[in-house]
Amino acid sequence: MPIEELFLNAMLVILGFAGVMGLTSMFLSHRRQMAEIKYGSKTDEALTHENIELRETVEIMQDRLAVLEQIAVDPARRTAEEIERLR
Repeated sequence: MPIEELFLNAMLVILGFAGVMGLTSMFLSHRRQMAEIKYGSKTDEALTHENIELRETVEIMQDRLAVLEQIAVDPARRTAEEIERLR
């Protein structure tokens, strides 16, 4: 195979790859814009607030899970006694 054909084949592969990458970039950019229109773009402040709320929710859920684990592994008599003490 002559060097010209190798060069031409390499250029075709490179151009094809560049075309696919360009189309992918355009597609992802379009998807990002559509998501911003549909869901709105959040500022850093809004994301920070949402993050704090989610952390608080996770903390509450962890506390609840710890109580449920304790109930699940403790003997029934002990759990019943603790419930009676709380009444």
